[in-house]
Amino acid sequence: MTELFKIVTTQDPDLLDIRFWPTDICNFNCAYCFPGSVTNKLRYPKNINTVIKNFRLLFDSYIQKHNKTKFKINIVGGGEPTLWPHFAQFCKEIKEKHEVRIQLTTNGSRTVRWFTDNTQDVDEVVLSYHHKDADIDNFIAVGDYLFERGTDVTALVLMDALNWSGCVKAVEIMKQQSKHKWIIQAKEVVDAPEHDISSYSQDQLDYLQQSLKRIPDSEWVISNIHRFRVHESIAMYKNDSVIPATPNKYIVDKVNYFKGWKCNVAIENLVITHDGGVTGSCQEQVFKDSNINMFSEDFEERFNKERFSLDTIVCPRDCCACQPDTHITKWQT
Repeated sequence: MTELFKIVTTQDPDLLDIRFWPTDICNFNCAYCFPGSVTNKLRYPKNINTVIKNFRLLFDSYIQKHNKTKFKINIVGGGEPTLWPHFAQFCKEIKEKHEVRIQLTTNGSRTVRWFTDNTQDVDEVVLSYHHKDADIDNFIAVGDYLFERGTDVTALVLMDALNWSGCVKAVEIMKQQSKHKWIIQAKEVVDAPEHDISSYSQDQLDYLQQSLKRIPDSEWVISNIHRFRVHESIAMYKNDSVIPATPNKYIVDKVNYFKGWKCNVAIENLVITHDGGVTGSCQEQVFKDSNINMFSEDFEERFNKERFSLDTIVCPRDCCACQPDTHITKWQT
């Protein structure tokens, strides 16, 4: 295969994508959860008004420095975000002063009643299916409710190589028993011991190459075409070929090794960690002051214009393990 030398994101240039982990408490215990998650030590930020104020300051700085006018917050796991008591308040108030789209990534274990009462301000829901702990009947009921309500909903089935048949069976049960045809996608497990990409057989990798296992009817797709971004980035190769890349391309093709590359992570994708730290989406330091913290009362004092200096970073990681991270703009030097 010709050598890959550059990746260009298809993300809107005026959008900042943020992954926010509000808690590391979880009611599941998945063997393949990423390292450092679910320590059960960082329950959640309790000073919700300060957290919302600090997010707004962060948004304002990106507007001034990088002409970002739109923000997407993926409230995500490594912990189960629906266990955060301030979830609904955060979603409602964070939209009041900025253009914010909220995506919730959840294991889908809460009841339909919980989703009815707490997700009115959520635009997208990714229901992450974990074969060991999930109640598939409740999972399907939640997916059907969200679809009926008009929320973007995707079931992301984590395909554990060691329990492959059960994961494939779950995909088929969702297809057969759900009332509505919401999106079903198969998701590879990347870097957990004995659950990494090298654990898959060739047949399993072939199954993952076409990750979409169901999409809604064509009429729904046409009327909602604005919601879809089929390609996450453009892959550029040294033989001058340019190939649009779907979400799992670099990982399944085993070309997700970017150590030493320049990367625009600080300008395109941030993470707010369980303890309030502000990092690149690969958890690399992107600010001059490593003590900047979204949960702290002195955030505004620390996060001043002198310290807000962002540029490309040199990737220090041997392997880029997360689908969104692989599609951040990056290039060989």
